[in-house]
Amino acid sequence: MTNSQEFTKAAPIIHTLNEAGYEAYFVGGAVRDLLLDLPIHDVDIATSAYPAEVQALFPRHFDVGLDHGTIMVWFEGETYEITTFRTESTYQDYRRPDKVTFVQNLEEDLLRRDFTINALAMNPDHKIVDYFHGQKDLADQVIRAVGNPNDRFNEDGLRMMRGVRFASQLDFQIEPETLVAIAENAGILVHIAVERIAVEMNKLWIGVNWHKGLDYFLETDLIQYVPYLADYKAVFTDLLGYTSDQVQIPNESFAWALFFWRAFERNGKEDLAAIQQQVRQFTKTWKMSNKAQKDILAYLDILIYRAQAAEWTLVDLYGRERDQLVLVEGFIEAQQAAGQEGFKAVFKQPKVQAVQDLFDQLPIQSLRDLAINGQDIIQEINPENKRAIGQMLQFLEQAVVAQDVVNDRAALLAYLDTHHDQINEI
Repeated sequence: MTNSQEFTKAAPIIHTLNEAGYEAYFVGGAVRDLLLDLPIHDVDIATSAYPAEVQALFPRHFDVGLDHGTIMVWFEGETYEITTFRTESTYQDYRRPDKVTFVQNLEEDLLRRDFTINALAMNPDHKIVDYFHGQKDLADQVIRAVGNPNDRFNEDGLRMMRGVRFASQLDFQIEPETLVAIAENAGILVHIAVERIAVEMNKLWIGVNWHKGLDYFLETDLIQYVPYLADYKAVFTDLLGYTSDQVQIPNESFAWALFFWRAFERNGKEDLAAIQQQVRQFTKTWKMSNKAQKDILAYLDILIYRAQAAEWTLVDLYGRERDQLVLVEGFIEAQQAAGQEGFKAVFKQPKVQAVQDLFDQLPIQSLRDLAINGQDIIQEINPENKRAIGQMLQFLEQAVVAQDVVNDRAALLAYLDTHHDQINEI
């Protein structure tokens, strides 16, 4: 589906509101991304209709943000947020307004939005409503706050992180007055939930110009007010100097692994356990999922190994994820191709194809692939110490991966018989 079709599909919602006598427009990021020819993620609608009037027109709805005038409507297999035009006044926690007032004026509604490029509205005929010169800022590739930037950032402190994230995501410059306001109001970030900051930071990492986003993040001193990261400014600076801005980061877990790898390198590569504990503490502080922590540690392990070893072996590959290995090797290759001397010095020849070829040679992918199991050992050997069964399986697993014995039931049992004295050394 093309970008334009996303709006065509939702147009009947606006027609229904118009026919009932209400104004209605597509608004926000979807309009911005249409004008930039970027993928559309969420099509949102703003209207002069009050929430109860929206509910009456669209029986299939969910009241997701009724206090703020938002109704989620189910239409043609998709959900759309429809929000009543509103103004907001005084903010209790740099996020939530103390008072929301429904209005009948689109311009008043757009005035409360963060940046001019997000304060655009459009009707189903693709006529753009632009009160704050957002189209010019899109053309000039500029991020500019709507109205007074100090007001916007005091309304919601996360907007400052959104600004540096958009700089990365869109490769735009932040307009000078807006940039100064971010620096002056950076301390507001201490009031913002770390989960919200994490969303923006992760989007910054994977932007088309993540260097630019990080530069702004450091220049404005936002880093000083973000949980856990205040003491790591030198690591970010090191990372920027060590990498090319021409190479995008494939995912946020790898980004954090890259960051902690540079911290490890700067610390003299002395304490692997310590850097792993830092990752665990960071992911706990940032309330990341167990999977995110696991992925960061896995990527970090690959980077550290790759920086210290010239060649991969079957034993080294075993137990690691193929996709993660290929991703790391691909990033190394891209950085070297971009002329990054640090990557050339630390990581020898990139081995994308070699890793894939070697991975295909692994005789087993996990212990489950072993040609015998615990029951076989009980049946054939019946060791007095049942705890030895696990040791035997681990011993055979290592031997098969190292290609010291073929993965065959009879061969494995024979190998156990002739090498039983080595098992206690595991």
